[in-house]
Amino acid sequence: MKFKKFVALGLGLVTAVSALTACSGGASGSKDTKEGDISGEIRYAFWDKGQAPYFEKCVAEFNKLYPNVKVTLENSGWEEYWKKLEAGATGGSSADVFWLNGPNITKYAKGDVLLPIDDKIKEAGIDLSNYPEALLKLYNVDGVQYAIPKDFDTIGIWYNKKLFDAAGVPYPKDDWTWDDYVATAKQLTKEDKSVYGTAVQYRDQTGIYNTIFASGGYVISDDKKSSGYNKAETQAGVQLLIDLQKEGVTPSQASLEETEDYVQFLSGKIAMLMNGSWFLNQIIGSEVQDDIDVVALPSINGKKATVIHGLGNCIAKSTKNPEAAWKWVEFLASEQANKLSAETGAAIPAYKGTSKDWVEKNPKYNLSMFIKAAEEYSYPYPVSLNTGEWTQYQADNLKKAFSLEVSVKEACDKLAKEMNEVLKNEK
Repeated sequence: MKFKKFVALGLGLVTAVSALTACSGGASGSKDTKEGDISGEIRYAFWDKGQAPYFEKCVAEFNKLYPNVKVTLENSGWEEYWKKLEAGATGGSSADVFWLNGPNITKYAKGDVLLPIDDKIKEAGIDLSNYPEALLKLYNVDGVQYAIPKDFDTIGIWYNKKLFDAAGVPYPKDDWTWDDYVATAKQLTKEDKSVYGTAVQYRDQTGIYNTIFASGGYVISDDKKSSGYNKAETQAGVQLLIDLQKEGVTPSQASLEETEDYVQFLSGKIAMLMNGSWFLNQIIGSEVQDDIDVVALPSINGKKATVIHGLGNCIAKSTKNPEAAWKWVEFLASEQANKLSAETGAAIPAYKGTSKDWVEKNPKYNLSMFIKAAEEYSYPYPVSLNTGEWTQYQADNLKKAFSLEVSVKEACDKLAKEMNEVLKNEK
């Protein structure tokens, strides 16, 4: 599938370690590799500035193995990242190695942009059983592997203990319910609105997907042929979040558009925030790091649910230095690099056993709930071939519902029709 097909796919914006020799199951360089055998320059693109310190450490360790390979780190904001990646893919000037997520992997793979890595995995002797099976499958398209999982993430409620203490409100526990959550948000919201109990704006992975699954609904059917947005359970999950506006426990949509929820949370204006495990790297080093903890998502009618997702490192087929690019991907997939990720708190590392290191590195936070959530009540991030197309319809319609311009039912019914049309045309 060549350039024209890639353009036709319409890649839209979608809406996240210590011996120096190779460890069992994940290589960071063969013992037979001689210094100077691999050389060249490669560019590595990612979108989370919070992980930059981790990658800087990785480059330093990598260069002990491959001193003649120069790795240039290229960090961009979320929207800018996808614009650059699409422009680079269509123009043949993309970074040599870059992050991809579930919503985009199929399009870039079928667009002939990615380098298959099955043979390289086999040659390096990498044991893929050391990585989550669901994430390996996510990055396998038509039987071809295009990435090794870098990390995984689940969702929880981050909260500010200082604001709880000031309001005389007990800290939440992992077994709390949605009713508990709403009642707590009310108690934490000040009359002068200088502090809100929580924040609600349109979010998919850190918002509606979790309440939809916990309410018994679904976003897309298992066979990827139909939308779940016309189902009562799905609409009920969306309604729960919007109802928080009616309770007066969240800043207005205008306020959140001007200053995003996580920024207001970090500034002490919001007491509770639904966000991912990756948010830890923004907590650490912030002014409020000693005031913060995290708790599991509340159950809804006795059911708990969280979205699980993860990133993969992919190689551009157009790279001029495929061997150097592969050695960088191989290193990032190693136990060494995953332990380093755990130590820096960058993300929950995908390599088997290293998530424990991530939890133990930051003992003052209740991070084990993210691992428990992944193991006990997680649901895969919803994707299909043209995820970007239908998630744009999803955002367009549901933002109107969150702004109270239309009802949840009206927004979801319209979304279901538009989404089903997209799914019908997928091949």
